Amino acid sequence: MQKQRITVGYVELTDEESERLFEKVRKDKGIEGYAELQGLMDDFDSQVIEPQEEPLKDMLGDEAPPEESDKGMRYIEVFNKLEEDSRYRIKASKQH
Repeated sequence: MQKQRITVGYVELTDEESERLFEKVRKDKGIEGYAELQGLMDDFDSQVIEPQEEPLKDMLGDEAPPEESDKGMRYIEVFNKLEEDSRYRIKASKQH
């Protein structure tokens, strides 16, 4: 099976992101290859979900609760733009 970069909406996913998305969609939709995934993604769009900024440490100082480990993660959410369908959220490769 030939791996390829997947484009969703105007976003071209990295190799790692494409692989993460393929694994999620493969289980959900029963697809067998990246060509099928790209065909399916032609009806999908994506958005980047930025990490929430919570300046509790600045406001509360040492009394601030520890932050959860995934709060600083950036995600890409993939959704069908034409009809109600599955949504997929994958961790973005570039976190800076």
